[in-house]
Formats: sequence, C-alpha cells, structure tokens
Amino acid sequence: MLKDNTNKGFTLVEILVVISIMALLVSIFVPVMASARQQAKMVMCSSNLGQFGLAFMMYLEDHDRKVFPLAEYAFDDAGQLGVLWYFGFEPGSSFSLPEGKRQLFRERARLYPYIEQYDSVEICPAFPYGDGRYKPKYSSKWMTYGANSKLFVDLVNSSHKKVVDFDSYNGGVSNVVIFTDSAQVNTFQSPASPTSPMIEEWHYVEKTGGQYVHFRHREKANILYGDGHVNKAGAEKNSYDVRMPDMKIGRFSKEIPF
Repeated sequence: MLKDNTNKGFTLVEILVVISIMALLVSIFVPVMASARQQAKMVMCSSNLGQFGLAFMMYLEDHDRKVFPLAEYAFDDAGQLGVLWYFGFEPGSSFSLPEGKRQLFRERARLYPYIEQYDSVEICPAFPYGDGRYKPKYSSKWMTYGANSKLFVDLVNSSHKKVVDFDSYNGGVSNVVIFTDSAQVNTFQSPASPTSPMIEEWHYVEKTGGQYVHFRHREKANILYGDGHVNKAGAEKNSYDVRMPDMKIGRFSKEIPF
C-alpha cells in the first residue's frame, strides 16, 4: 500500500483563528506593558526626589539651616560674573547665546556635592525629551524638578528678599512642598513662538499664578515634602495651560501647602 506523502497545511479558518488569538493577546498585553512602564517611571521619579530630600537635609546641616536661593550673582574661577542658579552656574557670556547652546556648569549646583549620581537624579524619566515640541535651553539637560519659589527666593530678580531660615519658615515645613515635577510652556524664545508653543524644563513652582507643575505621571505630579517623604497630587481643576493642554502643565489646588 502506497503512503500518502501529501503535506497537510493549515486551513484558512485555522490561520484566521490564530491571527485573531494573537491580535487579542496583543490588545491585552500592550496596554498592560505601557501602564507598567509609566508606573516604573513614576517610581524612579519618586526615588529621585527622595535623594534630593536627603541631599537637601545634608546641605542644611552644612549651612546653618539656611535655604539656598533660586538664583544669585556669582563669579566663576576666571572672575567672570554670572548667575549661580541652584541647579548650576551660568556664566555671563552664555546669556547672549541662542537657546539650546547656553552654557551651564552643573558641578556648581547646590546639591551636586551631596548626590553621587547628580547627572541622572535631576532628570525625571517621564519628561518628554523625545517630543518634537521640546525646546532645549542649555547645551545639555538640566532640571526637571521645580523648587517652591516661596521657600527658595530669587536674589537676582527680587533683591529685597532674604535667604530663608528653614526651621522658622511659616512655623515649620514638615508638610510644605520642597521640590516637585515641573515644566514650562515657552512661546517667546526661538524656535518657540506664539503660534508654535514648546515645552521646556523649568526650575520653580508657585502656589498661584504661574502654570509650572508638570502632571506627567497619569495626571499626577510627585512632590517632595519638608519632612523628606514623597507623595503625588493632581492639578487644580481647569488649570492646564491651554497652549499645550496635552502636556498637562498647570498648578496644584490650594490645599497643597506652600
């Protein structure tokens, strides 16, 4: 008796069933994986802020419990005047450079000596650097966490203010915002314009007025509080900047203590 050597292949119905099952699995697992990545970024961001908290406390111990300013005038080693931002030193010669080319020496950052991997801790993994609407300010990434502008005063633009004593601030700071996720919508510096708004890093947040809190973690922002703990909060209703509403840049509700 002769053997039947005919190769049996899949029928069209069987192929369609397999494809349907694969499509179903993809539709289930892709959103789960995306959600897991978002959660991982939120956890890493929270860890970054926790390290900032520890570094900040060490800084206070070394500086008579005085809070460093957002910015003040200072000189570099060559005697050139510039601005010492809390996140690094910008020499005066940098001010005239185009956006994205300005210089920043991050080793002069206030917390640089207290954080082993400063060049990664100050960057939130959820900040949209890959977005085509991102506008760089300096020649490198610089800071994705904004400081409480009521606690960290600006000595360059508000000379009447004085550096704050941490322990006497509003009678205590255990539940006050220290740092949080931040960003800004820029429409006034090329390549951004009123008709082509862009997102950029930003260095402070306010209780009212400016929209600088970046709710980039599922419409939540991580917050470092004065006692060192990190938590998250949502935005004040209808506070997102309408120029780039999808970026979710707004402000906290009035219940968040500043």
